Amino acid sequence: MKPFDILRIGLVLLKVPFSLLYILCLNLANLVAPTWTFKMIQKRMMMKGISKPFESTSDFQFAFSTEMVKKMAENKIKDILKEAQCGSAAPNPTLLNLESKASISLLSLAKAGRPMVVNFGSCT
Repeated sequence: MKPFDILRIGLVLLKVPFSLLYILCLNLANLVAPTWTFKMIQKRMMMKGISKPFESTSDFQFAFSTEMVKKMAENKIKDILKEAQCGSAAPNPTLLNLESKASISLLSLAKAGRPMVVNFGSCT
């Protein structure tokens, strides 16, 4: 792990209390004025290009939960810790030849001047 990654994880963790405060305010607003809260959330969703037929704030209760904050923080930290990062060297996992049972690295199969395509799908 790089020192810059530690800093990025620290920033993610620093945002958690503010996100929890936001969720608390959102829940209080929903308790006091549910119609207004619904209209404000609907307006914000429209600005982000999300157009789903919600009828009340109970239709997207997950957005009002601490679980959402937890999942968002977990996902951001997982993204930081991923081996494959945009702009850095490709990972080089070891592959197993099913016929000869020999191990070989993925990048040893690459040829200069030709892109490598790895198909994880099924051809059947």
